[in-house]
Amino acid sequence: MLFIYMSMLLTYPPGYTPLNEELTKADKAEVKRMVKSELKKMVEDEVAKSIGSKDIKDDIGDITKKVLKKLYKDLSFHHPYIIDRIKI
Repeated sequence: MLFIYMSMLLTYPPGYTPLNEELTKADKAEVKRMVKSELKKMVEDEVAKSIGSKDIKDDIGDITKKVLKKLYKDLSFHHPYIIDRIKI
C-alpha cells in the first residue's frame, strides 16, 4: 500500500495539475528538433572523447593494417595485373 502511495506521489506530486491539451504538429516537430540537436551534441562529445584516447587510436591502426593487408592479398591473388600497373 505504501508503494502505491509513493509511486502516486512521484507521478503526480501535490500541487501538480497535468496538462490536458494535445501537442500540435509544430510542437512535435520542435520537440524532435530539440532532441535531435541535443542527441547530436552528446554523440559528438562522446566520440571526441573516445577518439582522443590512446587505446582507440591503437585499435583503429590495427584494424586499418588488417584491412590493407587483406586488400593487398586479394589484389595480388585475384588481380595481379593491377599491382603490375602501379608506378613507383
